[in-house]
Amino acid sequence: MVAITAPSSIEQIPLMRCPRANAVQQAGAAVPCVDLSAPGAGAAVADACRSVGFFRATNHGVPARVADALEARAMAFFALPAQEKLDMSGAARPLGYGSKSIGANGDVGWLEYLLLSVSANTVKISSLPPSLRAALEEYTAALREVCGRVLELIAEGLGVERSLLRAMVVGREGSDEVVRVNHYPPCPLLPPVDCGVTGFGEHTDPQIISVLWSNRTAGLQIKLRDGRWVPVPPTPESLFVNVGDSLQVLTNGRLRSVKHRVVAPAPAPDGARSRLSVIYFGGPAPSQRIAPLPQVMRDGEQSLYREFTWAEYKRAMYKTRLADHRLGPFELRASTNGGNRPGEPAAGSADPAHCSGGSACGMPQPQQVARVH
Repeated sequence: MVAITAPSSIEQIPLMRCPRANAVQQAGAAVPCVDLSAPGAGAAVADACRSVGFFRATNHGVPARVADALEARAMAFFALPAQEKLDMSGAARPLGYGSKSIGANGDVGWLEYLLLSVSANTVKISSLPPSLRAALEEYTAALREVCGRVLELIAEGLGVERSLLRAMVVGREGSDEVVRVNHYPPCPLLPPVDCGVTGFGEHTDPQIISVLWSNRTAGLQIKLRDGRWVPVPPTPESLFVNVGDSLQVLTNGRLRSVKHRVVAPAPAPDGARSRLSVIYFGGPAPSQRIAPLPQVMRDGEQSLYREFTWAEYKRAMYKTRLADHRLGPFELRASTNGGNRPGEPAAGSADPAHCSGGSACGMPQPQQVARVH
């Protein structure tokens, strides 16, 4: 079992404001759903990535048993004592086993996780339980294929060669593939009625693309272009695809990465389950140059970003907080609202969807995070 510290630390947990209850109905319409096997899937995928930067994928070809096996093995791993988990995978720096602390710059959340490099095998996944290792390997192989198919469909929808984007991730030697397994146990710390406990703070994914699976416990939210946060109903038979920052640059802003976050599950009379999510991040090789692709640029169109390598962007990312606008330093033209992306609050303004403590939540400002063992 995952042991949680006593509720005396309630004021130490970062809180954020959750959407109103009726936003659940809005979310169904807000999240595009694409049948990857249907005719015209390329146009549908590209349209979803333009309008939202996120979509639900059905008929993706990943057998349900693959996700079911990984869920069972992962939950068994997270039920182990903390020291055993650390001994098996090492502390997250950034790869390995982590609890509460997300990165090295002060971000925290009500979760524990495994972050594993797939291609470079930086973390010795051979030290994980054999059944978990086998489940991760099978899952990763399946998700790599989904990633490749989606990248081909995106390229088709953009009117460029189908293999153009896929070749940057799938099958390229040295590509930066990462798998993250997040476990969010029910949080017994009860915030005010209109706030929820932060599981994973708002952020965009830096890679080209990411593909997410979760169990039936809710918590994921995305930020729409108009600034509203809406929950994403969990559907374990589907996968969810995020546009990453690198794909935003490669398409010169035609496709845009989406901010998303997770609210930790709360205990319920019927016995709320933990949330488990598994994310495959498709990143290019460190030497891959990231710049708007000439194939997508119109005559006379100016680049919105300076060219950089994936290694350069990754180094810069590790120096930031989750909610930072990481592409800002790489933009060539600032927007009219002080460099923020359209639909984001201007610099220095408060995000009405965020609750950082104080009078808005009726809670003191968090100073220190409680720990999950």
